[in-house]
Amino acid sequence: MANIKNTLLRMTAVSAVSMPVAANAAGMPQLDPTSYPSQIFWLAVSFATLFLIMWKVALPRVSETLANRQQKLTGDLEKAEQLKSDAEKVQMDLDQALADARAEAQSVLAKTALEIADAQEKRLEAFNADMARKAEEAEQRISAAREQALASVREVASEVASSVVEKLSGSTADAKTLDKALDAAKDA
Repeated sequence: MANIKNTLLRMTAVSAVSMPVAANAAGMPQLDPTSYPSQIFWLAVSFATLFLIMWKVALPRVSETLANRQQKLTGDLEKAEQLKSDAEKVQMDLDQALADARAEAQSVLAKTALEIADAQEKRLEAFNADMARKAEEAEQRISAAREQALASVREVASEVASSVVEKLSGSTADAKTLDKALDAAKDA
């Protein structure tokens, strides 16, 4: 029993001495100062490896992507500027074409108005000439009718006077006397 007791005491002492080591082993190993040199070594190795991977692989890809994007943006901006300049040129050409079309339309309208005015004036002159000719013809017809009527009136007046003299006096009137009487009445 003493032997067992000694064995138990030894185990207790060993466990008491090994307790801090066991506590550290069971705790966080990165806080164990005995592992700092290996931790620093692996930190340097992993940092160098990640640095090389980033420097040789990832960063060139990122910079290439950025360069491509910048080049595309620059190209798009240049294309947009070119399209804007083309659109402005087309707008100026369209404005010029519209101005030319308006000027031509005004010219055509003015020319047409002059042609219509000339045609109207010619028609009016032709109408006036036709009316003057018709008025002259009418005057000639009226003159002829008046002369014929006057000639008829003299003849009718001569017949009426002859008839009146015959009825009143019972004798036939002399044609020369009747003509003189009619001429005297006409002048009066």
